[in-house]
Amino acid sequence: MAEKPQSRDVDINDAFRSDSQVGLDESDRLKLARQVLMGMAAICIGVFVGYASYPDNKALADIFELIKIGALPLITLIVSFYFPNSAK
Repeated sequence: MAEKPQSRDVDINDAFRSDSQVGLDESDRLKLARQVLMGMAAICIGVFVGYASYPDNKALADIFELIKIGALPLITLIVSFYFPNSAK
């Protein structure tokens, strides 16, 4: 009969030091924001072209309204993350 392996408790403090920090430097933040904005732009353009091609399609009309209402606040959030206020 095979024996079950012994389980052991792991202390989280052993796995993660308290002085370790995860961070992104400015070039990585810039790259991330650019990729997210370009992805959102591609989605928005695709929805706009689809809606222009088939304006009677109810699903496309609803998605068009969602993009119209939701894209601008998302883009402003991304840009504000991208260029934080450094004045203190």
